[in-house]
Amino acid sequence: MIVDFHTHTFPEKIADGVLEKLQAMACARPYTRATNRDLQRSMREAGVDYSVVLPVMTSPKQVEKLNSLAAETNARAVETGILSFGGMHPDYGDYRAELSRVQSLGLKGIKIHPAYQACDLDDIRFLRILDRASELGLFVTVHAGFDIGIPGHDFSSPDHVVHVMQEVGPDKMILAHFGGWRRWDEVEQKVAGLPVYLDTAFVLGTILPPDGMQRKPGDSWMLSEDAFVRIAKKHGADRILFATDSPWSDQQTSLQQIQALPLSGEEKEKILGGNAQRLLGLTERM
Repeated sequence: MIVDFHTHTFPEKIADGVLEKLQAMACARPYTRATNRDLQRSMREAGVDYSVVLPVMTSPKQVEKLNSLAAETNARAVETGILSFGGMHPDYGDYRAELSRVQSLGLKGIKIHPAYQACDLDDIRFLRILDRASELGLFVTVHAGFDIGIPGHDFSSPDHVVHVMQEVGPDKMILAHFGGWRRWDEVEQKVAGLPVYLDTAFVLGTILPPDGMQRKPGDSWMLSEDAFVRIAKKHGADRILFATDSPWSDQQTSLQQIQALPLSGEEKEKILGGNAQRLLGLTERM
């Protein structure tokens, strides 16, 4: 089973507008239209069995609606192969009740994005959310490290992660972008080996600029294969999850990149889907 643990989609009527804005911010080309329909096409071409959609809530007003929509997505997961986490915003009022509702809706976890939500990961607002999510047995996927579209401030650095583990110690925290985008030297030193999960979203390969645009300085911003393998060996394949950040990476290419790494067959099987199947309780689709 192949599971992509980190994707993004938007409703058909707004997808093009959202992508236009995001690709201008990031100076990066999307590989799909970021709709559920286009994600399913990508999954068929790549041989991905399930994809997990991670909604990013940029306003507290979005929280309840997007969590309800996530539950609707999951109701069709056996047919579509698309699962969804819920989400939470640090400024949402009754986060305890809403996280309980997330659990009651059958969602396996939530996504938080410190950069898009302008709040440091070890801020008390996030610490409370992480603590409550742990009480409820929910996974929390965190955008870790810099964000390509929001330069200048890292709201979720390896030091933030270490502080969170000291203060709360969440047992189901997933750090996107292999523990911290563009902070991988510190990830190797401070995060690898901690009781957290790392996803592989948007860390290998190259960043393609949109047509007519020039890439920002730093075309080599992605992680080298040698560094990836070193971190993977130190952290352990049991706690690494295949992820692409689709539409910002191509699922088929990302899968091939992992398959080509000098890791054992058992390690690759765990990373590409075995771990996700175990964590999410997934069964083969008919």
